[in-house]
Amino acid sequence: MRTSMKFKVWWTIAGALALGACNGGDDGGGDGTATSTASTTAGTGSTSASTTSASTTASSETGTGTASASDSGTTGTTGTSTATTATTDPTGTGTTGTTGTGTTDPGTTDATTAVTGTTGGGCGVCNEPNQECINDVCVTSCQGQDPDPCGPNQACDVISGECKDLDATCSLAGGYTACDGKKCGPGTVCDGLGQCVAIAPCAGVECTGGGECWGALCSCTRKVECEEPSLQLMNGPFSVEMGGLDFADDCNAWMVTLRSGPDYLRRLTPMGTLTTWTGVSNLNMGEVRVLKRLTVPQAKELPPWTLDPPVPPEPQPVMGLGEVAITYTCCPTCGCQANPPQGVARLVEEDMVNPLPIVIVAKATQGNGPFGNTAADAGPHGLTWGEDRVLYVGNSTDNGDWNTADLDKMQQAKILTFPSRVTAAAPVSPAHIVVGLIGGDIMLYNVNTQQADFLADAGDDITSLSHDSFTGMVYGGLRNLDIIELHPFSGDIVDYGKMPAKGRVAVSPSGKLWFYPIKYINNVPLQNWPLPASF
Repeated sequence: MRTSMKFKVWWTIAGALALGACNGGDDGGGDGTATSTASTTAGTGSTSASTTSASTTASSETGTGTASASDSGTTGTTGTSTATTATTDPTGTGTTGTTGTGTTDPGTTDATTAVTGTTGGGCGVCNEPNQECINDVCVTSCQGQDPDPCGPNQACDVISGECKDLDATCSLAGGYTACDGKKCGPGTVCDGLGQCVAIAPCAGVECTGGGECWGALCSCTRKVECEEPSLQLMNGPFSVEMGGLDFADDCNAWMVTLRSGPDYLRRLTPMGTLTTWTGVSNLNMGEVRVLKRLTVPQAKELPPWTLDPPVPPEPQPVMGLGEVAITYTCCPTCGCQANPPQGVARLVEEDMVNPLPIVIVAKATQGNGPFGNTAADAGPHGLTWGEDRVLYVGNSTDNGDWNTADLDKMQQAKILTFPSRVTAAAPVSPAHIVVGLIGGDIMLYNVNTQQADFLADAGDDITSLSHDSFTGMVYGGLRNLDIIELHPFSGDIVDYGKMPAKGRVAVSPSGKLWFYPIKYINNVPLQNWPLPASF
């Protein structure tokens, strides 16, 4: 059972542990040495363009925090995260409200947690990050205090360090969760190794000497650095025979085909330049994923209530941002999986001979969902990047297996086996990935402990999971066409809307939720809806 956004009723599930389409085109063949071709079509913001080509031979980990929205608010309790959500009509326009918790990356905002103390004057020692010497008095804000000192009708906003009404705008509040010797407060989550890491809408962490931590460099407003290609461009040649879609931080759109015959990886820039890489042999492609930031950029300006204290240090930059990976798939009876093997490949643009080398070798596996189509339900599923530049994917050695490829160490491994076949996955923190299973179970996997815990039941097969780097929420598409909004640490789910046909959803950097079809099954156009711009 799920709650509807119409009533904005929240429920929480917590629990224990409980990767040629076969229509005659991909009929095998291929010796694994097929030519891979990259072609580029220059665009000018419209779908008409001229073409040039270049050939190449081819533990308590649950975070805490409540972000209060102006239209509704919920307050967190210690040990769980609670978040308000936006109301949206995917068939029309507009969203109101929002936010939740998310992850780490440097950037910028209109509101920054920065109450840093000093030592000197008549204050004596006054050097905790939630302290400041004002007129020879050491003033301690409500940040890092557990229990919350603000009283029954207010809560501590860790962005400002002030007590605010429970429904105040631009406010991030909630309880603190034990993390070995620390306590992880709003805007943070325990990484399973005794450290609190930042999650959206924050990009940094502040901690007292006693180990109480909260999010820093937090944003109340979605900062839009770029716009992805227009709906007209997305529905042009780029999306012909589309099977998978993802967006990079620079707003380039990436897709893979699912078609009879050789498949293609395509990139479309916001201005309309289209580049295509041809896959090897006759293998299908399933998913495409880009390594990207887990939080939107945050502003470095100090809020007006601070007295010019230093800004908290920014997190270390994530290596490998912008790298692209795809899955090669084939059903066991389609005859296309023997040579070369299917699995996960990464794009190496500078390699003119083999730009899509396989980094995780997979055997043929088959599911009966989430699409109800033999070709679309075959092979590896749930492809995603960890912030550690490790590729994760399900079903590459057997249904339910969770496999990795560490690109730095050049190692492949099977980590664990889930109770059922993996269908979707998305990173939500530097330490966590949400993983969807056939049937609708959603697991929270920790990359440090290599353990997974049951998070929620979506109620039906999950076609896709996509993380919003501003709110921290995860959007999922289901087999029954429902779109859900999931809080990745509390397990709270609300209904968001409906997909027009079987397909998947993906969040773009500009703050839109895109529906895209598996065109081999349903040849319908892409659509998008705006996500909340502030909380």
